[in-house]
Amino acid sequence: MKVAAVAVVAIAVAGVALAFAAPWQNGAAQGGEDVRVTQSTLRPGSIALVVKNGSDAVARVAQVILNDAFVDFRSSRLALAPGAEETITVSYPWIQGESYEIDLMTSTGRTVGYEIEDA
Repeated sequence: MKVAAVAVVAIAVAGVALAFAAPWQNGAAQGGEDVRVTQSTLRPGSIALVVKNGSDAVARVAQVILNDAFVDFRSSRLALAPGAEETITVSYPWIQGESYEIDLMTSTGRTVGYEIEDA
């Protein structure tokens, strides 16, 4: 019984610590990153995002989160050189008139937010 109580307390403490230290929810730039979405294009079954790396370091998009769910994406390059632009294609059956919140999670854990209103 005591072991279970200690385990529950340990999990709760870890959860609180993670909530305050969650790097993937930090809007501030980490490691000098300045990555942003400059344009979006809706195509049947997909969303194309033009991503620009405005920093002086190589950037990598590790995940794409669309309306709070991880989605499949593809890009011709895994790493985005400083100053470079790349189109990331997100596989998603979007619906006309709906809004979409998109977060690109970089390899450092930073998220880059972008919103499409009334697709």
